[in-house]
Amino acid sequence: MSTLDYKQFICNLCGKESSVAQEFHREGGACQHCGSNIRFRALMYVLSHHLYGKPIPLSDFSPDKNIKAMGLSDAPHYADKLAALFDYTNFFYHTEPFLDICNIEAMPAGCYDLLITSDVYEHVPPPRHVAFVNSYHLLKPDGLLLLTVPYTMLAKTAEHFPDLHQFGFVQDKKGMLLVNRRQDQIIEVFDELTWHGGEGSTLELRIFAETDLLQILAYVGFKKIRVWQDDVAAYGILQAQQGGSFVISAVKDGDATPIPVTQHDPYIDNIYPENASIDHDLIHSPARISGDRAEKAVMQWQKEFFDNKSFSILKAAWQSIKRILGR
Repeated sequence: MSTLDYKQFICNLCGKESSVAQEFHREGGACQHCGSNIRFRALMYVLSHHLYGKPIPLSDFSPDKNIKAMGLSDAPHYADKLAALFDYTNFFYHTEPFLDICNIEAMPAGCYDLLITSDVYEHVPPPRHVAFVNSYHLLKPDGLLLLTVPYTMLAKTAEHFPDLHQFGFVQDKKGMLLVNRRQDQIIEVFDELTWHGGEGSTLELRIFAETDLLQILAYVGFKKIRVWQDDVAAYGILQAQQGGSFVISAVKDGDATPIPVTQHDPYIDNIYPENASIDHDLIHSPARISGDRAEKAVMQWQKEFFDNKSFSILKAAWQSIKRILGR
């Protein structure tokens, strides 16, 4: 995407003037000072509208420790500033403070005024609506959800592994493979995986469609759902032509009937069939493989799975013994 006809913008994260140096897309247009990209600036632009009714830079936000906020793997570009402003905790899946948005049994419900989840829900296991249901449960009535995921304007969501159940990864000479044992016990092996952050980092499980996102948000009990797709030249937010993946804001409707977490996908019809041919630059479907390579991957995964399972059982038994001995 080409840049528009201006030369500078004011970064609404650090407040400094930066030059337009490269083509702009949601992960580009980096501020020369703090490194914020368009996605980060768009998120804070939307947050300022909800808090103050107008666009103001993050540096002009008023500290208010009565605002209880949470992020899911938020970028330090804005997370550190939010922590100084609000009662804010940035949770992570793989490190402390831990939070699995698909399993929030240990979290109190209805405690947060704000939940920011930026490019997380394309990585949660199916069924995808569970993360949205839990987001609703964590927020107070009229609490704000700020959401970004890579998404298209296509008719349906592309779910890469609709039967994902008990799975793991195997590395061989050709690359990383995913081995999955479905609930019906059929084992499948996939190659040509898409990773965010480099191979072996965070696996892309789907590319949403905007219509699917909006329907799920309304279904689980959100109101005032808005897609923020306009350009904001003053803050270097050039996005209107990117064809999706905009910031979506939604407010918890406290009068809505809470939706229970189930493994039944209420919007299964919003997903493309597994063998559908989808022509879109953002969608790179994995390849199901068979033959000798797949068989070796299954054998390796099974060995590692049972070895790890045995280790976990022994570890749990040892912890029980220590508690009995008072050590």
